[in-house]
Amino acid sequence: MNSNIGIIIQARTSSTRLPKKIILKMDGEETFLDVLLKRVKKLKTKYPVILATSNLKVDEVLLSFAKSHEIKFFQGSENNVLNRFIECAKENKLKTIVRVCSDNPFLDINLLEELIANYNNEDYLSYKINNSPSILTHFGFFAEIVSVKALEKVAEKGDETCNEHVTNCIYKNPDDFIVNFIHKKNDNNSIRCTLDTKNDFENLKDIYLNFVKENPEYRYPDIIKYIETRTDLLLEMKKIIKENTK
Repeated sequence: MNSNIGIIIQARTSSTRLPKKIILKMDGEETFLDVLLKRVKKLKTKYPVILATSNLKVDEVLLSFAKSHEIKFFQGSENNVLNRFIECAKENKLKTIVRVCSDNPFLDINLLEELIANYNNEDYLSYKINNSPSILTHFGFFAEIVSVKALEKVAEKGDETCNEHVTNCIYKNPDDFIVNFIHKKNDNNSIRCTLDTKNDFENLKDIYLNFVKENPEYRYPDIIKYIETRTDLLLEMKKIIKENTK
């Protein structure tokens, strides 16, 4: 295991579909960013955790979240997210990044620990769900690991299409990089626990207040089982997935 490993949580408040989505209050107190940061801090093995956002003034509000959860804070390029990750890693002397998206507040910590335990210095390691890279799904329970060396190799090529999504130019090019996946299966493709729209927010708020808050040690199959008891949630998720399928 690479000792220079850290968790970078990618976050911003300037979403076009639902501005400030990760810091909207759910129950008068907590936000989904709070929920995620509390989850990450439950990892059995402690790693540096950095909240990485853009250098826009509007994102300075996230500093207060980093301080309240006692994690590091970094601001970098707004549009070149690839460069933001590289510079954040350099500043924090990381060689390997566990990349977590703040749009996934119900991140499964057990899966995160499994991912780190299985990492063997590849350029890229993540999950495949039903043979699709988890980053391309709408489940919202998964993270990915990438080496800083691989990110720098991508940056050197100067392909601007690689700047926004950070890792897609790595896992889509297994001939150029060492890429591995841990395979998982989920029979219900109607589950959507990623936060993007107002309807996503309402669904996740419902799940949090009625299940997650009372079951803090959940694993992702537990959330799926709960959602499957709620026909209203499933129908709404199917609708959102259909609307957001390109």
